[in-house]
Amino acid sequence: MTDKLTNGDYTLLDGKKGLLQCDYTDELMQNALVLLTARRDEFYPNKDFGSQIARINMEPKDDYLAAYASQALSSLDGVYVKEAYFEDKIAYITMMLNDKERTVAINLENNL
Repeated sequence: MTDKLTNGDYTLLDGKKGLLQCDYTDELMQNALVLLTARRDEFYPNKDFGSQIARINMEPKDDYLAAYASQALSSLDGVYVKEAYFEDKIAYITMMLNDKERTVAINLENNL
């Protein structure tokens, strides 16, 4: 298992030495969020890393969001986009992570 991140920082165990451990689904969720918020083509070692979500300017935006999210997450086993839609400047992506449903909200004005 890996160490759990909270707001980008490791989480300490309450009253004990050591770091809080996360399960595999939490780790997948963290990796998925990194892939969805990183801009594709801007990571020098791997131009296929990240997503093109911030570049969506064509209609139907929800369809492009689902396609770009699926493209970004294709390297993660057991992670599939179930639904994707925009509300204002926020992209909502519902994913299946090893048969568990999780939703992320990405504020395009702040994160990308």
